[in-house]
Amino acid sequence: MLNTRGEVACAAAANLFWIAEDRLYTPAIDCGVLDGITRAQVLTAARTLGVEARQARASYHRLEAAEGMFLTSSLIGVRPVVELDGRLQPAHPLVEELSSLCRRLGPSGEA
Repeated sequence: MLNTRGEVACAAAANLFWIAEDRLYTPAIDCGVLDGITRAQVLTAARTLGVEARQARASYHRLEAAEGMFLTSSLIGVRPVVELDGRLQPAHPLVEELSSLCRRLGPSGEA
């Protein structure tokens, strides 16, 4: 979903992340996204893994250069995006690493 400024915001019921140039990106809170529990866990997990995570304002076209994408919510956890507008999305090993670490950290963000 895009916000009223045409910036990437989120999925219908999940936060969005994408990987590009060895960095993790997610829309900034002021893009109109919910500062979700699982979103926060992923940002913590990224720091733990030494992965630079940026909250960004981005157009939809930024997603076209993504090396991997995933969605997060308390219901689905961390789930890779496999298709976006009919285009298959590449799997990225960082998605599974973050998912695994988030499961170990639990909702409190602590192991």
